[in-house]
Amino acid sequence: MLTQLQRPPPLKTEPRPANQILSALPQDEFERLRPNLREVQLKIGDIVYRPEETIDFVYFVNRGIVSWLATLEDGNTVEAGVIGPEGVAGVPVLLGARSTPNLGLAQSELFASKISSRDLIVEFRRNGELNRLILRFVHSLFTQVAQTAACNRLHTLDQRLARWLLVTHDRLKGDEFTLTQEFLSRMLGVRRAGVSVAANSLRQSGLIDYHRGNIQILDRPGLESVSCECYEIVKQEYNARF
Repeated sequence: MLTQLQRPPPLKTEPRPANQILSALPQDEFERLRPNLREVQLKIGDIVYRPEETIDFVYFVNRGIVSWLATLEDGNTVEAGVIGPEGVAGVPVLLGARSTPNLGLAQSELFASKISSRDLIVEFRRNGELNRLILRFVHSLFTQVAQTAACNRLHTLDQRLARWLLVTHDRLKGDEFTLTQEFLSRMLGVRRAGVSVAANSLRQSGLIDYHRGNIQILDRPGLESVSCECYEIVKQEYNARF
């Protein structure tokens, strides 16, 4: 009597991190990286990398946001760009630099896959899919930085705040997040009084609720109408490449 051969159960594979670059890698490339990845959690305001210090580790963001800040001698800062689950913080080391004049700061509670710069450079230099995905991200990040510079110079604070809230909303995937006026003033490069006026304007228009450092998005389409074209330009660039 013939017996039906039993198929072996499928091999169980550990779920990949939520980061879009890591999740898009071919299996063989990801398996080479996996032993060197460490899951980490950072609090709001934690430093990811400091100006002019060697970047020893690179962070693939799984949830949360890293703010890329330009810093001045007098201590003032302004946000040049943000990195969420679509990207990686610390890319200067992949472009031949050991450090950066900028500050990397956790804008929210941050969950990331951390890897040593040395280990990532080894895989990056294989010129495989990781190389291609990271370079696509870097191109999009440069577009964001250039557009942010134009926005900071040419658009009103209400427009800039609306754009900033939309960018944050896209990456945090929730309608509520914690943001103090002091933190917002650092991101936008303005005084706290200016942030208060702009936030009150958006609140009185019914677009957001803002209370004791907590912001809730009430009317996203309304925010998009207040924001300048910079938000849509950067969004389309990311959508075209990811």
